[in-house]
Amino acid sequence: MAFRGILSSLLVTYYYVWLLMGLAYRRKCLRIERRLRNRERRMENLNELIRESDRKCISELHMDRRTFFILCEMLRDVGGLKATRNMTLEEIVAHFLYTLAHHLKNRTIGRFFFRSGETVSRQFNLCLLAVLKLQHLLLKTPDPIPENSTDNTWKNFKVNT
Repeated sequence: MAFRGILSSLLVTYYYVWLLMGLAYRRKCLRIERRLRNRERRMENLNELIRESDRKCISELHMDRRTFFILCEMLRDVGGLKATRNMTLEEIVAHFLYTLAHHLKNRTIGRFFFRSGETVSRQFNLCLLAVLKLQHLLLKTPDPIPENSTDNTWKNFKVNT
């Protein structure tokens, strides 16, 4: 009689362990499926932004596709920006430009591109550093206005000392 009680408790424990292992496996499979689904959505969003049409690219990133890819090349070659294991260079630059174009927060950008806020922030900072390395190529130094300028738009800005 005691043997049957021990055997039945072992059997229940055995089934319980198998149930827990099955639930853990199912949870792991769901995580993998979610990760793959997010990767698909991410690529769809990126393709819509930079590969479908110039109109969409201009409205969302404020530059056409040709200019976008030239900027990506410049950031890679001169700025030293590199793709990571999980993000392409185009995606990093698209995040950066989308953030600047729409003045959005990391959390909002992360939801749109299916990334975490930390990832968006880290890649934004790396892209910003690469853009700052390009300042001598991208930014024009202003010419001072001469004292004898005849243009009336500048007369209000003259400093009287």
